[in-house]
Amino acid sequence: MDAAGMTQEEVQRLPLERQFKLLGERYVEMERLFADAQRAIHRGPWIWGSKGLIPEGGPLNPWAMPGATMENSYFLETSRSIRLPGATGERTDTEPMVAHFEAQGWPTTVEETQTGSHHVKSTTAQGYSFTYMVEPNGWYTLDIYSRVFWCDRGALSSAVVDRVPDEQFDIEESPPGGHIPFPKWSDPVVFRDE
Repeated sequence: MDAAGMTQEEVQRLPLERQFKLLGERYVEMERLFADAQRAIHRGPWIWGSKGLIPEGGPLNPWAMPGATMENSYFLETSRSIRLPGATGERTDTEPMVAHFEAQGWPTTVEETQTGSHHVKSTTAQGYSFTYMVEPNGWYTLDIYSRVFWCDRGALSSAVVDRVPDEQFDIEESPPGGHIPFPKWSDPVVFRDE
């Protein structure tokens, strides 16, 4: 069973359009949760890391199901970074994020690494996992990823990417809430691999 409680066979019987819509719902929810967490730290621009829109191969996720491959499963991930004035990676800089996560009722831990960075980890009720990394060099990175779902990843990725104008992938920074809008199934195909 995948994170939605579906077997691989059940998902294989779903039309691609239905898989596309499910991916869109998961993406929108992930971006909503992510933006709320960003606002707990900084409401100004964040530098984009992972764009988040294209489904990643399931085996790259620690919650991959047995039998998950790069072709038959996916998860979603987004990351953004900031460098705030005077930031030096103090443990106290984790406190706003810890407070945000705990206010949602999510289990939350803070770990210190051997390099002196601090990692805040939390998992939402919907199964999305957050890591907020506070680094001694002043760079702070927020990452979120979903659990793993069955799919035909090649077909699903193409169905999404082919409906997103190229310029939307060029965004490098935005305030919280900035993300690539998930396309509609009815949107015209704007790009197709040859």
